[in-house]
Formats: sequence, structure tokens, C-alpha cells
Amino acid sequence: MPRPLNPLRAAGPVLLAVVGSLGWSVTAAAQPAPVRTGVLQLDERRGAVILDTPQLSGSAEIIDESALRFYAAQRQGERVQAESARLRRRHPNWTVPADLDTLKPSPPEEAPMWDLFTAGRFDELRTAISVRQSADPGWQPSEDLARKLNRGTLRSAARAAVRDGAWEAIIARVKASQETVQNLDIDIAWTLAEAYARTGDLAQASTVYRTLLTEQTDAGLRLATVQKAMAAMPIASVEPLLTLGSRGADGADEFRAIRPDVTRARMVAVLHGEPAGRIEPAELAAVGEQARRLGNPSQIALLGWYAYHRRQFREALDWFKLAQSRGGDAAVATGLALSLREMGQTREAEDIVFAWRAASVTNLALYVDIMERSLGESSGAAVEPERLDRFAKVVLATGSAEGAQSLGWYAYNACQFDAAADWFQRAVGWKPRESSVLGYALSLSRLKRTREYLEIVNRYDGLFPKVVGLVFAEPDPQARDTGPCGPAPATPQPAAAAPTRIKVPRPTATAAAVAVRPLPVLRGEFPIAVGAENPLRQGEGGAAPPRPREGEYLREVRDAPPLIARRVVGVGPMPYERYGFTLLPGWNGMVRASLQAGPPTPAVGTLAQAETGTTIQAGSPRPGQFRDGERFGPFDTAATGRGEPGIAGRDR
Repeated sequence: MPRPLNPLRAAGPVLLAVVGSLGWSVTAAAQPAPVRTGVLQLDERRGAVILDTPQLSGSAEIIDESALRFYAAQRQGERVQAESARLRRRHPNWTVPADLDTLKPSPPEEAPMWDLFTAGRFDELRTAISVRQSADPGWQPSEDLARKLNRGTLRSAARAAVRDGAWEAIIARVKASQETVQNLDIDIAWTLAEAYARTGDLAQASTVYRTLLTEQTDAGLRLATVQKAMAAMPIASVEPLLTLGSRGADGADEFRAIRPDVTRARMVAVLHGEPAGRIEPAELAAVGEQARRLGNPSQIALLGWYAYHRRQFREALDWFKLAQSRGGDAAVATGLALSLREMGQTREAEDIVFAWRAASVTNLALYVDIMERSLGESSGAAVEPERLDRFAKVVLATGSAEGAQSLGWYAYNACQFDAAADWFQRAVGWKPRESSVLGYALSLSRLKRTREYLEIVNRYDGLFPKVVGLVFAEPDPQARDTGPCGPAPATPQPAAAAPTRIKVPRPTATAAAVAVRPLPVLRGEFPIAVGAENPLRQGEGGAAPPRPREGEYLREVRDAPPLIARRVVGVGPMPYERYGFTLLPGWNGMVRASLQAGPPTPAVGTLAQAETGTTIQAGSPRPGQFRDGERFGPFDTAATGRGEPGIAGRDR
């Protein structure tokens, strides 16, 4: 038979996995930049607060001037000076408001209430107001105190909701206040828009940001609003807001200070497969120049991933090298290795991901994938012993079924069947696949371990048709093997240089024998009974002692293991079903294999329909009934014209 090759798995979407592991979002790539110096003072009717502008792009700090304004309204000059000095110490760019002399004094009885408000003790302030109104039903707090109390309470509730992630509560609280977006303090409006975005209502979030940009005239707050929008929404939703920027007398864009951040956000959107605006070459060059100047490895790596996405692997390699030299992490190493592999420098890529395997599971998976490809392409040719040794150690340490399978096929193609059987055994124990089980069965057949070979075939009957098909090959399938492991030809052939083969390392531990010693295989006796517990599923092959489960579950009544396999839904027909043999019903009652996902039902009258029609349908009449303990099912002599039995394995 032809020498089986290793069916390597395709590399997964490493790019998106790495980009996701970097934690990049639309705003994470955008580094906040100061928008202007000094402070911005809001209108008095909007609330006695100011914003410290160097923090506008992040979590802007709200500075309460309520105490200063109260002291000024009460004409308490010494307290005004003391409060002004305190604000200057905390915020050097702050300036004394010019309207302090025009403030109207509050009633004297509100002085203790203003102290509670200044201290942020809103619950106690409401209690004090209630006590005063109970004593004097006609008394009402001043309009200034009532307005600021409501806004201060709303701000505290919003902060608590943000801290707890209760975005729905923020929306409900603002709606209950019946305040319009224009009347909300800017920080509350920002929080409301973010709450809409976090709950998936991007349209409403965009409406809030658009309203702020339309109503707000201060350039610093407008710029900060766009930055807040970039932090909360995809760049595609921010693009319409960018068109609201005005042009100066020199034609410069109002939002030019954050254009590099916008470009980075568009790049991230492209990497995630999301819609984004066009990235001009000049904008990309500006981002690259800024990344070189600042030396931020994350920004430099972003340029590398963008180039890799555009299949500009040489440029991507240069960016990843620069990012690594500036202190790049394991994600940068992944990009470096992927770029090297795309450029054909597989050996260098292998060394990089091996060095970074412990820092990232992506690098570990990439290392196993690179070695799988290398061993598959070698097909028994020489691979350095050091590479094989370190790969074998990684496979054993991580329990990689894919790695064990690749070592098994490499050993098999190198005619080292003992090592191949050991590695295939590990692969089947960690994650049974048709390729691993097929390799294990072929290795056992080569080693003349007939009993184990037949047990494997029976155990995975109903699941892996290719494995079951081995017993339908000619009596000596190795006779057709013309590869390096096949028998010597009868006629002399010209001598060829034998390839240098490296001994494949074997696992140190061997699988334990099956607990129940089976009967010897008799000639023509098939299928055979196998143990109810699969020893290969134990990983190392050693079965753990059973834990007492009395009273924990209902007692399971176990009869003798059936010799007929159950139908596995979604698996194609077994080789023997063309002889009229039907498997036991599957867990859902089906007795016929369903079509694989994707192919349509064959048209009536076609060859494909005729071939699938040979399978016995569910409920079809049979010449006779049979017991589950019988070795073989009844023969459908009418369909096959002969009484050749099929094979079946036990219920797994």
C-alpha cells in the first residue's frame, strides 16, 4: 500500500488571535495627547465645575468650585482667598473666575447645607433639607443649591455605576432626571454616551456625541469629545463625527492633533476585519515616524501587523525587529516568526517561537505547527537530533496530540515502527483523530502486534472508516509498499544512496496493558470484544483507581459489551456497510450516517445516489433478527449476492 503521509493541520488564524491577545481596541492603539494647556471654565449655568485639560483624553478630573462660589456669594473674603490658594496648589493652571463679585448670596441658613454639599455628603444634605422642611413646610432650598445637589447626586451615581459596570443603571438614572443632553455636565454626557455604546446602542451613543459637538464651541472640549467617542465606539461609528470638525483660516483640520490616533484606530479595525476609513500613505508615514520617535513597541508592532496583513512581509519583518529591539513582548515575537516563515526562513522562525513558547500559548502552538510542517516535508529525511529532542520534550511536557502525531508519522516514514507506535499511542490518548488512529494501527500491523491492531480497529469502528478499511485490504498490505520501508524487490535494482536517518526519540513511559486479559484471536474470528474502558484515554496509559461513587449517582447496570458499534452521527458509512450490515442505533436513534455538512443530497438517478442507496435504510426488513451477543449480523444476500460478513466493533 502507498506510504501514508502526515496530514498536517492548517495553521489557524494566528493574526487575529495575536491582535486580540494584545488587547488592542479602537482606542488602545491611540495614545492620549494633551490638547492644550491651562483650564477650561464652564458656564455658571452649566454647574460650578472646571476641567483640567491635560486629562481630557482620559478620565477628566472634575474640580468643584462650589465652596469658592459659596464663600464669594457670602462675601467671606478670607475663605475665598484660602479656597483659591488650595485650588491653585492642586491645579497650577487654574485661574480665579471673573464672575465671583456678581454672585448673589445664599440665605444664611443654608451655610451648613453648603458645607455638606462641598464635602460630597449628599445623603446627609437631603436629610437636612427634609428636616428643615418638616419644621417649616413653606421653606425651599435656593435654586442654586437644589440644581447643584441634583447634578452632584447624578455625578456620584454615574461614577458608582461606571465603577460597577452598571451601564443600564446610568441610562435609567439620566432618563429619570429628565435632563437634556445640552443641560448635562460634560462628564455626565460623556458617561451617558459610553453607557449607550457599552450596551450596544451605537446609534444613540453617536447621537449624544453629535449633540455635544454641535452645542459645544470650546475647541478643547470638542477634541476631547471625539477622543471619548473613539474610546467607546468602533472607528466606523466615529468617522461621521470627524466630519463635524471645522477648518481654520489656514485650512488646517480642527482635529489634526489626534489624526495619528485616528489612523491607528483605522489600522486596528482593518486587522479585525471591520470597516474603516481610507488610510492615506501620508497618514501611514506620519504614524510610522511618530512610532520611531516615541519608541513604543506596541505602536511599532501595530505597523508590523498592518504590513503583514497586506502581505508586505519584508516591511513587516523590519517593523517587528524594531519593536523587539525596543522591548517587544511575546506577541511581537509571534509577528517576527510569522514574517520569517512567510519569507521562507522557517528555521529562524522555529528558534524564535521556541524561545518564547513559555510566554505565549500562541507561540507554543506556532512552534508545534512549524515542527509539524518540517517533519512532514522531511518524509524520513534527516532532521537534526537536537531539534527532534527538544520538540519531543515540548510535546511530552504540553501533551500536544498534534505534535505526537507528527513525530509518529516521521518515525513511521523512517521505518522506526516502535517509536512510531509509541508516539501514535500518545496522540490517540490525548486526542483521538482518524490520522493518529490510522498511524497507530499501521504501526501495530508492521510490528505484527495482531491482537492490539484488531482491538484498535474494533474500538474505533463506527467512527473512522479509513481505519476500519484496513482489514479489507489484501492479506499483506505491506507487499505493495514501494517506499523505503517496503520489502526488497525480487529483481536487483541499481544501488541508490540511502538517506541519512536520525533515530527518533521515544517517550520514556509506555502504556499499561489492558486490565482485562482478552482471549486470543482465532483465525476468521471478527469482530472481537474489547475492554469497556479505553486505556489510551488515560494519557499515560495507566488507569486511575476508581473512586467510590455510592450514593452519588444511580447505580449503572452494565451488561456484556456489545460487539456491534453504534452509529456516530455525521460520520460516513463504514466499509462493510456495502455488504448490508447495519450498525446499532446512535444516541439519537439514527441507524444511518448523515451526510457531512456541506455536500447536497445526491440527485436521483446519479451514480452518487446509487452508491449511497446501497446502505440499508432505517427500519428496512431483514431476513431475520439477531441478538446483540452474536458475533456477526445477518447477511443481506439479496443485495450483495454473497454471504460475506462485515465487521463491527464494540460500543465505545
